Amino acid sequence: MTPAGNAGVSACSAPPRRARGPVALAIALCLFLPEGAARAAPFVPAPCKRFEALVQESAPKAEYTRPRADDRGVDILSYDLDLVLDPTPGPTAGVVALTGRVDIGLRALRGGVTTLALDLVPQLTCDAVSRAGQPLLFVQTLETLVVTLPGALSTAAPETVTVTWHGRPPRHGTLYVGMMYRRDDGGTPADPTDDTPFMFTVSEPWSAHAWWPCKDHPADKALVSLAATVPADLSVVGNGTLESVTDAAPGWRRFQWRERYPLPTYLVSVAASRYVSWREDCRPAAAPPVPLDYHVIARDRAAAEYDFGNSCAMMDVLTGLLGPYPFAGEKYAQVEVVWGGAMENTTATAIGQYMFTGTRRYEQVVIHEMAHQWFGDSLTPVRWADIWLNEGFATYAEALWLEASQGPAAREAFLRQIGPLRHEDLFEGDGTLADPAPILPNTLVYDKGAWVLHMLRGVIGDEAFFRFLRDWATDPRRVQGSVGVEDMMRVAESAAGRDLGAFFNGWLRTDAAPVLSLLTRTGHGAPRTTATAVLRQRQETLLTVPVPLLLHLADGRKLPVTAVLSGRQQAFRWTPGGAVDSVTVDPERALLAYWTAPPTRALVVTGPAPNPASGGGTLFKLFLNVASEVTVKVYDVRGRMLESAALGVVAADGPGDTGFAWHWEPGRSVPAGVCWVAFRAGDARVVRQVVVVR
Repeated sequence: MTPAGNAGVSACSAPPRRARGPVALAIALCLFLPEGAARAAPFVPAPCKRFEALVQESAPKAEYTRPRADDRGVDILSYDLDLVLDPTPGPTAGVVALTGRVDIGLRALRGGVTTLALDLVPQLTCDAVSRAGQPLLFVQTLETLVVTLPGALSTAAPETVTVTWHGRPPRHGTLYVGMMYRRDDGGTPADPTDDTPFMFTVSEPWSAHAWWPCKDHPADKALVSLAATVPADLSVVGNGTLESVTDAAPGWRRFQWRERYPLPTYLVSVAASRYVSWREDCRPAAAPPVPLDYHVIARDRAAAEYDFGNSCAMMDVLTGLLGPYPFAGEKYAQVEVVWGGAMENTTATAIGQYMFTGTRRYEQVVIHEMAHQWFGDSLTPVRWADIWLNEGFATYAEALWLEASQGPAAREAFLRQIGPLRHEDLFEGDGTLADPAPILPNTLVYDKGAWVLHMLRGVIGDEAFFRFLRDWATDPRRVQGSVGVEDMMRVAESAAGRDLGAFFNGWLRTDAAPVLSLLTRTGHGAPRTTATAVLRQRQETLLTVPVPLLLHLADGRKLPVTAVLSGRQQAFRWTPGGAVDSVTVDPERALLAYWTAPPTRALVVTGPAPNPASGGGTLFKLFLNVASEVTVKVYDVRGRMLESAALGVVAADGPGDTGFAWHWEPGRSVPAGVCWVAFRAGDARVVRQVVVVR
């Protein structure tokens, strides 16, 4: 997913839209290279992570509930969806009128399962539930639809439960998504100047149940068919293969799509508009052909043809590195929508309209979403906390595309931008990749995720790293399945031929950043045939850090080498087969580390202690380099703020200062379980995780 992307140089916002009606709210998190640095080509800056929600003032965001993560006693095998989507304005302008039916194929995971718990928002009304033609009792409350079965569900033979529902799908969740209805160029149904409607879905992470009843959790993948009936002047793009287009009632057409590979609910997709469509016959060098389909409105076709012009070259690079396109026999489509980002819906990626510029300004988004077909769509995280397996791998694919198309210098410039240039604190205080908060949007899972992969490459070497990438993406035991970070670690260790626990534990389970010192650096001997470097890491938590060096030989050659620093202090020696004049450390500034000493951080937080926190509360200590007003906010796993506090002005630290102590006793508003405590002093923000025990 790219909630928004920008490969521009001097601005991170999308091209301005004409002001219409309600004010739009945009939240931007990005940092670009200075214009002069960016023009030092050959490098197109990476997409900034710009998280934009177009929010109507008259339609405030509703509360929502994160779906249950347990297996609920059932395995969903298939969803057969049949929808009628009506864009005609009704009482709620800008919302699709939806009528739907879904046949859910399922079986019990254990004996004695007599209820079926599905997810469905209360704004949609369940009309009926049946099994084998017999009506079933159901209760719809909050965001759950609980169906009572007349007998235990079979653990062997699949059964089918049918649900019918109707309503106007709401905007849902922290990203304010679900099934959306927009007019061309950000207009509204009440605006006659731009009358091209767009009806489309973005469901990550758990907003599929904002438009259809399902078990909305990524671990339970299922086969999906989707039929959508829409006004006859529109066409529909969905997952998989288009099986038929038929006339329905006068003025309506029905499109039937079927996906032959299992999907998680968040990747089930439908998009409808007045599309013009074309196909490119892409034949990668080392993989079977992949049809590339494009669906945009007529006004944007010329720009799209140029913007998507490298799609086949990207497919060639990805299949060469990762193996064949994981949805063999199906197309890869890119579909225009009116949204502030892009979404990797399986075989049918949605691309935000503002990215069609005719300049390839957003080309990094194209490769990012294409890479998700391997990372996220085929290999789907078994739990949302492992979302960096999607976003970190797709972001590193951006670096690999730049390396393949423009060379290593472009890759390094990209990594600098998403590392130290964008994150001056090198991700300290941002929480851990192993348990990010919030799950999305969060630049940590994109940017640090990519950096962890790049450092893994430095630790195990190119040969082992690219063997790891291919094994991870193509092993039939994982393809089209659900995976976790432990699976990924085992594959990496197999490729490397050694244990990598210390590497992954440091980079995934802490937010420490390396602080390195070069103690000695020599070329010596007779005739100086040995090079030596002594390196030390000074931060409290030891990390495994691949440090690049360049040996300058007397005959003019330059030999790149890597020192893998894992202890507190280590000496490295090389005998390159020639006289050594000098040694340069980190010659391309391609390392995620501070050298000698870190810059003074505006806010440092230690604690909590104890953790878990019980009735006695827990203690944090704050250290500031400038006296500042400090505020604290507490969030639950759904991203909702539970408590807030103003700590007043906290003094700056002096010599020997022990810090400002804040004792937190969770109030009644904080339930038992995991929560996140966010401290802010000026522009500095630090997040710490606490487990509350009642």
